[in-house]
Amino acid sequence: MDPYPLSEGPLLNTSTLPVADYLRQPTKLSIPRFEIAWPSACAPNVEQLERDMIDWAQSHGLFLSEDHRRRVLRTRYAWLAARCYPRAERRLLQTIANYFAWYFLVDDIFVDRVDVTSSHTLPQLTAMLDVLDFNRLGKEPVYGEAAWLDICQQLRQLLPAEHFQRYANGMRLWAATAGLQILNHLNEQPAGLSAYMAIRRHTSGMNPCLDLADSANAGPLPAAEYYQPDVQQLRLHANNIVCWANDVQSLGIEMKQPGQFWSMVAVEALRHSSLQKGVDHTTARVRAEIDQFVNLAATVEQRADRLLRGFVAGMKDWVRGYFDWVAQDTQRYDAAFAEQDADDRQLLPSGACTEPERPSVAPT
Repeated sequence: MDPYPLSEGPLLNTSTLPVADYLRQPTKLSIPRFEIAWPSACAPNVEQLERDMIDWAQSHGLFLSEDHRRRVLRTRYAWLAARCYPRAERRLLQTIANYFAWYFLVDDIFVDRVDVTSSHTLPQLTAMLDVLDFNRLGKEPVYGEAAWLDICQQLRQLLPAEHFQRYANGMRLWAATAGLQILNHLNEQPAGLSAYMAIRRHTSGMNPCLDLADSANAGPLPAAEYYQPDVQQLRLHANNIVCWANDVQSLGIEMKQPGQFWSMVAVEALRHSSLQKGVDHTTARVRAEIDQFVNLAATVEQRADRLLRGFVAGMKDWVRGYFDWVAQDTQRYDAAFAEQDADDRQLLPSGACTEPERPSVAPT
C-alpha cells in the first residue's frame, strides 16, 4: 500500500517564484538512513577492478580533463559493480564496471548536468541506439561511442543472445525516456508523480543493470521464469527502491544541476510547500517498497529453482550493494563536491552548442 497516495492536492503555486529557485532556498534537511535486512557482499580484488576500469576509460578518451578524471577516481564505480555483482565471473564483472563508468559519465554530460537540451543531445542519444541496433560505430563517432561499442561487444560474447537483448532493450528505453525527461523539464511545472515514476523507472538505468543479475549469479534465467508476473513485480520493487532512495540521497547535488533536476522529492516538495516533507514522503515510499520486496521475495523463493534463486539473490545484491556503496565508498553525492560536480557544461566541446530558448523555470 502506497503510504502517500498519488492523488493528493495540487502542486504549489509558484507563479511569483521560479520553481528551481524555490527548491534551492537554503534549508536544513534531515536525510534518513535506509536499513536492509540481508548481509553485504563484495567481489574480491576490487582495487584491481577499479584500476583496470580507470585504464579502460582513459584508453577510450572518457576523461575530458584532469579534474574530470579525479572525480571518477573518488566516485569509485568499480566498487558499485563489486558490491552489486559480488559473485560475477571476472570478465563479466570488469565489463560491468566499465559500463558503470561509461553510463554515469555519459548520463551526466548529456542528460543531467548540462542544459536541458542542446545541439549535442540528439546525436549523442541516437548514436547509443545505433550501436545497439547495428553493432558498429557511426561515421563520426560521438563522445563515448567507441567505449559503448566495446561494452556491447563484450556483453554479446558473455551473454546468450536473448539475455543481451533484455539488457539492450533496457538501454534503448533509457535513451528514449531521456527525451521524456527533457520534455518534463521544458514545462513550467513538472508532470505529476505517476508520470515522473514512469520516466524514472527507465532513465535510472536500473532495468538493464538488473537484467545482468541472473548471469552474474546462478546463470541466465529462462524467459518462462523471467516473465512470470511475480518475478517482474519483484524486479519493479528493486528498481523503485534504488531509484527513489537515490532521489533522496542525491538531492543536494541535483538541486545545483543546470539541467534535469526533477525528482520524487522535488515534486513532493512543490505539493506540500516543504522540501523536508518531500524527503519524508519519498522516504516512506522507499521503506514501503523494501517491505514489499522482502515479502514477495520470500514467496518467490519458496517455488524457485536454482536459476531463479540466483536472480532473486542478484536483485538483493543490487539493493544492498547500492546502499553500501553510497554509505561506504563513493563521494558522488557528498556535499563537499556538489558545487564543482553538478555542472558539466564546461566539459562540452567549445563552439559546438547553440542553446535553444528555455522557460523561466529552468535554472541559469
